[in-house]
Amino acid sequence: MQLTDSQTTAGALVVSEMRRMYGAKFGQQWQGLTPRELKDSWDRTLAGLTEAEIRTGLLACLSRDWPPTLPEFLRLCRPWLNPEVAYHEAVQGISCRRRGEIGHWSHPAIYWAAVSTGTHDLLNSTYSTIKVRWEREFAKELEKGTWPSIPEVREALPGPGQTMSTKEEAAAALKRMGVAEIKPLAQGNKAWAEKILAEHERKGGQRYSASVLAMAKRALGIELNAGEAV
Repeated sequence: MQLTDSQTTAGALVVSEMRRMYGAKFGQQWQGLTPRELKDSWDRTLAGLTEAEIRTGLLACLSRDWPPTLPEFLRLCRPWLNPEVAYHEAVQGISCRRRGEIGHWSHPAIYWAAVSTGTHDLLNSTYSTIKVRWEREFAKELEKGTWPSIPEVREALPGPGQTMSTKEEAAAALKRMGVAEIKPLAQGNKAWAEKILAEHERKGGQRYSASVLAMAKRALGIELNAGEAV
């Protein structure tokens, strides 16, 4: 099937494939519509989908005994629209980012829903326990229509329970992130955090990495912006 045929719309081509796969079942499902109305209905649904996504949907149809409705076919083309599928992709993607890898993201809405939900909670919860919260945040992201690009992965300090083996290794990690000198993070001592934010602002936002800035803001009780802690 050639979806990029300049003389034939995607809707007409998909309808043709459906007729070949399902025969009379497809005609029965759309009984009452003219061929033009049928093609236009599918064209509207397929608008915005890539050729790869449409092929994904058609391949999924091979395991179905009955032809899908338009909404069903859209979900077959974009399986990540299923909140549970998106959740598992988000968990895998955030885990990759914790290892310094970009991860696979079918759509930026999945990433930003993960940020809104909270990456710590996402990685430390089962789907059943976080389902309501995740579905709410994912739906809110999908409604936006446009999304910022997924930020590049930045080197982060070890998370809770992921301590480094020596003080020297910790100091080396801080140095790689651009922290030339930092005072002991003793409870109640916030001068180091104030110094980091002050220097970062004075140097036009080029002094410290996002991870170090997030650590300093947390110490001072400053609310982080979306994506700063990821």
